[in-house]
Amino acid sequence: MATSHSSITSERGRKILCVGLCNIDIIQTCDTYPEEDSDQRCHSSRWQRGGNASNNCTVLANLGAPCELLASFSDSPTFQFARDDLARRKIDFGHCASHPDAEVPLSTVWLSLATGTRTIVHSNPNLPELTVEDFARCELSDYRWIHFEGRRNTAAIVRMIERIDHWNKAIVDGHTSKITISVELEKPRASNLDLLVAGIDYVFVGKDFGRFLHYDSARAVVLGIKRSHPGHYAVICPWGSSDTVAVDAEGRWYSQCTYPPAVIRDSLGAGDTFVAGCIFKLSHGTEATLADALEFGSRLAGAKLVHFGFDGPDGGDPRCAESSTR
Repeated sequence: MATSHSSITSERGRKILCVGLCNIDIIQTCDTYPEEDSDQRCHSSRWQRGGNASNNCTVLANLGAPCELLASFSDSPTFQFARDDLARRKIDFGHCASHPDAEVPLSTVWLSLATGTRTIVHSNPNLPELTVEDFARCELSDYRWIHFEGRRNTAAIVRMIERIDHWNKAIVDGHTSKITISVELEKPRASNLDLLVAGIDYVFVGKDFGRFLHYDSARAVVLGIKRSHPGHYAVICPWGSSDTVAVDAEGRWYSQCTYPPAVIRDSLGAGDTFVAGCIFKLSHGTEATLADALEFGSRLAGAKLVHFGFDGPDGGDPRCAESSTR
């Protein structure tokens, strides 16, 4: 049966929800990584809203996708910086859980101009993780894609995924398509493997997590996860400057090269940019293949490396991202 124009419009209006962390990054750009017990000046410094899920939303918003962040917030006046930036970028955060006694989660970041690397020290003393009750406030019919950042609240995230899976299975009218579910396994925590449950569609596996599982290549990670946790889902594993390797739900393998620029200025958030780029491409209907998404995400991440932060000259325009890396 043909889909009506009004139904198509409704589908495109549904948001992408990213569930995870929102913190504040304090970033200093230095000639080289500072030596211990030294005293030196940096080239520049800035505050930036950070966190994997938060960064995913920034990239999606730059690309023009309607998106929402679900995260725990501190009620500290300092955290207003993050709220203001979300509002400025028109990222919905109306369902975020606020905690009056929680300290602001911070990340101190050193960017080395000599190597293009970033070194991060996290501080998150007492901000509670999201709960199933926090997630229950979200109306699932508002979303076409829900992405989860694997964190310590693994059991709660599993229950959130189960709620979406139950909702997907209950769709009977044909006017609303199922919600696509993706998860990111990045932090080296064994419990995050418990997120590989029924109902997920895409799994992004970070290099640090792969090494934590004692794998030495992206292909080994993908093969190992599919063997130990069989299921009808795709696995995508970017491996730093090496090729990204993926396998789709039908068992087809893919390899995607990276697009590093001549000079790397800021690698902070490049992985988040890749994930968001893939989600953006895949969420735009069945015409986008996994190969298309990997190519788009890789080019977008390569373009991000040229600019400090997420507001380069292209403003997040995917056409500029493609042309700037050719």
